[in-house]
Amino acid sequence: MNRESAKALVVGTLGVAAAMSLAMIASHVSPLVGFNAFFYGAFGGKQQIAETLASTTALLFPALGIAIAFRAGLFNIGAEGQLLIGGLLAGWIGTHIEVPPAIAIAAIFLAGAIGGALWGAIAGWLKAARDANEVISTLMLNFIAASLALYLVTGPLRAPDAAGPELSLLPHAYWLPTLLSHTRATIALPIALLAGFALRYVLNNTWFGYRLRAAGEAPEAARRAGISLSSVALWAMAWSGALAGMGGAALVAGELHRFNTQLSPGYGFIAIAVALVGGLEPLAICVAALAFGALESGGLALQAAAGVPKDAIHVIEGLLVFALAARRYLGARGATAR
Repeated sequence: MNRESAKALVVGTLGVAAAMSLAMIASHVSPLVGFNAFFYGAFGGKQQIAETLASTTALLFPALGIAIAFRAGLFNIGAEGQLLIGGLLAGWIGTHIEVPPAIAIAAIFLAGAIGGALWGAIAGWLKAARDANEVISTLMLNFIAASLALYLVTGPLRAPDAAGPELSLLPHAYWLPTLLSHTRATIALPIALLAGFALRYVLNNTWFGYRLRAAGEAPEAARRAGISLSSVALWAMAWSGALAGMGGAALVAGELHRFNTQLSPGYGFIAIAVALVGGLEPLAICVAALAFGALESGGLALQAAAGVPKDAIHVIEGLLVFALAARRYLGARGATAR
């Protein structure tokens, strides 16, 4: 974890704590009482810890993917759609294969990665071939992904016995083993952590990582050095989508055990804040994901015990995304101007 990442992590954490204090005061709740309820809700027992770890996992996969795109100088706002398409393909594959459980779980994650990668590559191709603004294209692809998924699970792919828009249930043998019995915390968390360590190695020790960082930090110099910015854009968005899609697969195999349109309550958007608070450094992002996982689970307890609306937590997360994204964007413009 470098100094810049540590600084972003500290500033983001302090900013969230200050904003939460203001939200508590506005709700006529003592910050002492509020934070006590919050920390109990996030870490007060086995079930609370498991909920925090489950939310951490759901955020970590797309946050790592977003970091890839952002490190390449691309603003991927489409992790939500990539997660959805990855989960859809993972859920479909999981109900159409008959193989040993270990192979099935690997196939489900691979399907999620492929689905997310293909969806991310669309925006990458538009950027590479037509210089389309990736913020607009990825944002629009989120809506297309949601509509496509809804059409498929209410029409041609809908489970015969489904009560709503969803695919068939995965065979029980294909469900991810839990870390803590009878909870939502699964082995998807160590898989996500391994992905974080692998990404750190790739970014810092491989030719692909060098090209990615060069394109993001000094695009003109990278172009003069013979690096194809179009190729970087395409592959960065594809790999970014692959990790987000793996997040969708983890939700399908680990929590819902089937795909439905309620797969994600906005994990792909919250993951933007996670990536930015982590300074786009994989190990710092792992820590940031834990903090935001605690926000998700602790926020529910804060609402129940102290009456602070859960939506206040989402407002804080949104403001944090805006502030950090604006800071990074303005910093990038300033560097380009110099």
